[in-house]
Amino acid sequence: MRILAILLIVLSFACKNKKEATAKEEVVQERTYPVKEDVEEQVEAKVVKKTIDFPDNAIARIQRTPCFGRCPIYTITVYNDGTVIYNAEKFVEYEGKFKAQADEQKIQMLMSKAEEIGFFKLQSNYDNENVTDLPSTITTLRRDDEVKQIINRYEGPEELSLFEKYFDELFLKMKWSEMQ
Repeated sequence: MRILAILLIVLSFACKNKKEATAKEEVVQERTYPVKEDVEEQVEAKVVKKTIDFPDNAIARIQRTPCFGRCPIYTITVYNDGTVIYNAEKFVEYEGKFKAQADEQKIQMLMSKAEEIGFFKLQSNYDNENVTDLPSTITTLRRDDEVKQIINRYEGPEELSLFEKYFDELFLKMKWSEMQ
């Protein structure tokens, strides 16, 4: 008789625990769905808000971004009046903000080279998110009312890399004066 009573008590607890476990599973499932929807909404919002931050009076800009090592970090911006601003952040010969004046011929050489490589027809992004520790080169050009920005971090076309090098060579060797 005692054994029968103990067996009934054990069975009643076993059935009760199964009902509680089922109820807990349902609650967990209800909590996961809203999180998934929120993430999708955030991703969509990021895509919609993407714009190019480029001054109205700028013609060209090249930006070299950091890596985990000692990659040069700087930005060169060329304005339509020929003013060139060099913001040298790290791992460059001189750090600081510098200014120079480019002649029309130098600017025209850059824009002609851009047309030659089909800059405005290239993709906007060359990247692979699975590859880390590579610096990006972000090049932005204005042609009439069109602004084109290309982010080149991974496996961009060779002509783009050569254009970026050309951009650097044209403007990095200028006579710079430090800005206050």
